[in-house]
Amino acid sequence: MSSALRAETPGPVLPAGLTAAQRAAVTDDSPVMCVLAGAGAGKTRVLTLRVARRVGDGSADAGHVLVTTFSRKAADELRRRLWMLGVADAITAGTFHRSALALIRQHRLDQGRPAPTVLGDRRSELRKVLREWSADAPAQPDRGAVAQLDTEIGWAKARMVAPAAYEAAARMHGRRASLSPVAVAELYRRYEAARERQGALDLDDLLWAAGDLLERDPGFAEAVRWRFRHVFVDEMQDVNPAQFRFLLAVVGDTPDLFVVGDPNQSVYGWNGADPELLHELPARWPGTTVVRLDENHRCSPQIVAVAAAALGVDGPGMVGPSSTRPDGPVPTVSAHATDAEESLWVAHESWMAHRPGRRWSHLAVLARTNAQLTTVAQAFDKARIPYVLAGGELGPGSDVADGTPESPEGPAVTLAPAREPDQAHGGDDDGVVLTTFHRAKGLQWPVVFVIGLGDGLVPISWASTPDALDEERRLLYVALTRAEDELFCSWSLYRDARLAGTGWRPRRPSPWLAAIEQVGARLARAEDPPDPGSVTAHLSELRARLAPRGPDDR
Repeated sequence: MSSALRAETPGPVLPAGLTAAQRAAVTDDSPVMCVLAGAGAGKTRVLTLRVARRVGDGSADAGHVLVTTFSRKAADELRRRLWMLGVADAITAGTFHRSALALIRQHRLDQGRPAPTVLGDRRSELRKVLREWSADAPAQPDRGAVAQLDTEIGWAKARMVAPAAYEAAARMHGRRASLSPVAVAELYRRYEAARERQGALDLDDLLWAAGDLLERDPGFAEAVRWRFRHVFVDEMQDVNPAQFRFLLAVVGDTPDLFVVGDPNQSVYGWNGADPELLHELPARWPGTTVVRLDENHRCSPQIVAVAAAALGVDGPGMVGPSSTRPDGPVPTVSAHATDAEESLWVAHESWMAHRPGRRWSHLAVLARTNAQLTTVAQAFDKARIPYVLAGGELGPGSDVADGTPESPEGPAVTLAPAREPDQAHGGDDDGVVLTTFHRAKGLQWPVVFVIGLGDGLVPISWASTPDALDEERRLLYVALTRAEDELFCSWSLYRDARLAGTGWRPRRPSPWLAAIEQVGARLARAEDPPDPGSVTAHLSELRARLAPRGPDDR
């Protein structure tokens, strides 16, 4: 489209209510833009509005637009929003993996070669490799070995680490698995040999292989860059090195690139993501326009303040996020003797929160692991509260690790919103959502219970390196910012370890819980004068009453 014609074509009318920063992100004409958007800041809305604005004013041809993101869930949401804006038909939108697979297929088609065979789930092959290896190993692998091996190979391929380099890389990054680094390296080597004999690629190979094609075939790379002249990336904080290399190869040296992400919500380091890649863009392309969206449009000011405290950005002189929402109730922190008592409390408070006009599905219970949710489900069964178990955990520390979140082939790994449950109990799909911190990312509810805030769970026990601890803290921030109106935090003072033969074991609070308590107490004092029933006084009394005795001694 000529510049004269473009000048005569009216652009889309932007919706009312955009903040100045959001409007700048949508309308700025910079060729490379990096938007740093906090929780609830509307980053996906800004990205899709920018796509619609550029297609509408002719500065981008819809047929040459690529919109890509980290997971299936995020890609589905992008397509839905683009469809609502009336620009979805000609635009290519999907995950990094799907985009890479499309390019590999096209390259093979151009050469008269068949499409690649893709392993939608490599775990069956890993079981074979483990069975063969365990016959020679000094000890049998535990039942979680397949999941652990799958995670470690996924991490290695996300960071483009070959089998021969795995052991050194794993030790450098503090990787912890039930299998030793030496064993993982050998099993990884055997798996790769078996995969190559089949002539197949697994999902993580797609990014590596597509990056190789673009770097080794200049003609093909030029055609791809002509095809995808305008590239938009959502959830940039979750990008791993293999995805970043693929992105750089697609956009080339003179990119038309828009990325949006939140470093404070980077929680997939266990799977190879690197939040620092988001910060590399301005250095890689001088002149990159950086826009910050710091206003939270989802959470009440009280919830924003508590979440900022948990993240450690509420100290003197620090500028944390703000909220555009009206004031709401002060988030509470409660301590309980045991996990079972905590779950009974959650059930009682859920009954109280289920007021007329509020569906059960407007409530959610978030825990670090799936095992914690089992106890809550039992309490809900006793109380006859309908609930939805959102299964298929994607993060470490779960009982199940169901593949990668961006499967372009084979069974979809669905990260379902509250209205699309995986398993419902107690009637129709209107149930309290029980899910994990990882799976809650990208979702939101009016009322949220964040439970199990004890050390060993938050942070998880094996998070020992500074990077791992930082990620655990960001994961807590993600959980807290899922709440729109009401937030309840809780933990238990004792863990039932009787099955392990060690009885009741005392538990310390999460190291980040004190900051949440302090801000909550300050917010409560601003509303009411302090009284003996304050949160802090209650916790102190409960600790004094129970410690050092166990629940059986009360």
